[in-house]
Amino acid sequence: MRLTLTALASQYIHMPLAPFCLKKAVDDALPQVTATICDLNINQPHEELLARVMATGPDVLGVCTYIWNRGHAAALIRRVKALQPEIVVILGGPEASCDPGGMLAEAPADFVLRGAGEESLPALLRCLAEGGDPAEVPGCCFRTANGLHAAAPAPTPPPRADLYDDGWHAALNGRMAYVETSRGCPFACAFCLSGHHRPSGSACDRTVQFMPQEEALALLIRIGQSGCDTVKLIDRTFNCHRGRTEYLLRGLIDAKTRGDIGDVCYHFEVAADLFDDEILDLLATAPPGLFQMEAGLQSFHAPTLDACDRHTDMNRLADRIRRILAPGNIHLHIDLIAGLPLEDFTTFGQSFDQAFALQPHQLQLGFLKLIHGSRLRETDWGQRFSPDTPYEVLSTPWLAYGELCRLHAAAEAVERIHNSGRFALAEELALRETGMRPFDLYLLLGERMAARQGRWSLDALTGMVLDALLSLGLDGAALRDAMIRDRLATDNTGYIPPVLQPGDPARVKAVLRQVREGRPGSRPRAALLHDGRIALALWERLHPVTGRGCVEILP
Repeated sequence: MRLTLTALASQYIHMPLAPFCLKKAVDDALPQVTATICDLNINQPHEELLARVMATGPDVLGVCTYIWNRGHAAALIRRVKALQPEIVVILGGPEASCDPGGMLAEAPADFVLRGAGEESLPALLRCLAEGGDPAEVPGCCFRTANGLHAAAPAPTPPPRADLYDDGWHAALNGRMAYVETSRGCPFACAFCLSGHHRPSGSACDRTVQFMPQEEALALLIRIGQSGCDTVKLIDRTFNCHRGRTEYLLRGLIDAKTRGDIGDVCYHFEVAADLFDDEILDLLATAPPGLFQMEAGLQSFHAPTLDACDRHTDMNRLADRIRRILAPGNIHLHIDLIAGLPLEDFTTFGQSFDQAFALQPHQLQLGFLKLIHGSRLRETDWGQRFSPDTPYEVLSTPWLAYGELCRLHAAAEAVERIHNSGRFALAEELALRETGMRPFDLYLLLGERMAARQGRWSLDALTGMVLDALLSLGLDGAALRDAMIRDRLATDNTGYIPPVLQPGDPARVKAVLRQVREGRPGSRPRAALLHDGRIALALWERLHPVTGRGCVEILP
């Protein structure tokens, strides 16, 4: 039997982990099955997806389905079945697990496996080979003459370290390394898939499956030695076990200090309020750039958090975030979700301002997705959402569609202007000199961006930001100087658009020549400020956390 596994990634840079987990389980349980991973992504043409799958010669095709690939997966399966109906198609992943009937109606698959597939996939393959009853396979769903046979989800085993083998490393090929050292989540937020199996208000008794901490540390160090830039842990809440968290963090800090790992960044999703003083003190000792963290806020509006079963001491959370950021050695993302219950335009703006005031490196403004398996989808609280993936909210009793459109425009501005880091000094100047709320500033910038169709080049975006900030009454010379320094710190070409500086090319060239002579091997970039001083950027000295180049001001 030949088995082909694929997960249709959202981009080439992302290498899904599920096919490797499933292949390892099948290899161990059924050595007579030849399992092949077909590396695909949704940006490839449908014809190419089909050709690459068929080139593997599958008897059985397993497809992992997610909100980003559901439509592409269904289209691929329809083509496979049209070409070779005898190929058995098995679906898994969150979309199929939580909506088996809908998925089978959309795609002509033979089976859906609900829950983790490490036990159920080998069992189903053995059943197919030996003529057994698929109804006895854990988590197996399929059509019958009487409707849909839908089994309860299969159990979840702990993650294992041995799947990150030579085949995994070869497939990585410079991409972001996704690693799993724990499965499950101790929380049950109503907007999340993890909250599905626990009734609202019940005790937090969910079990998280952990890879042994010694194995996890050895694995993270080994992958950190592989030459990849980023190791992203997909653990739902990396720091939910205090002792294990300290062990892993201390072990990675020690490994970096010893020189056992190179220029690699470990990315964790954390509940920042769980960090105690000792862990925060430990984080403060981490070499700059070693850790990157993503801390979910969702909202500062207490009724909204209660409605989502998000029970967090927000004052403690804000304090923990400030303390993570204070040493300047950890890159921190925080996020908000627009469209949650009881959150209106005003209270969302207040949440935005409170989150912005924490000064994270990135503020991710997301929108509620009514995903299959979440309790917010399964109850009618007046929400309207897209019937198509990713099931994004369109309106709520508290947020009108037009208001969500304004927030979408603001989110695009936040992403391109704030999160990019390209306009940090200009943003700081604007907020300081005008006294504007950050929310109002980004509503304005979002409206300016939405008024223009098409893609934004960096120069076009620079011109728009300049015009928008000048309209607020900022001093033109000070603003241009700030934007010149931003440009030099974030663009290693050294090009300064004419909208910022007509310039004195002869003087700038003379300074650059002088710097090169005094600092052999350097790559200086320079520009003239309004008072005649020179802004000089040396791209050999990038900030290890922000990635910005060092800009000096010369007389």
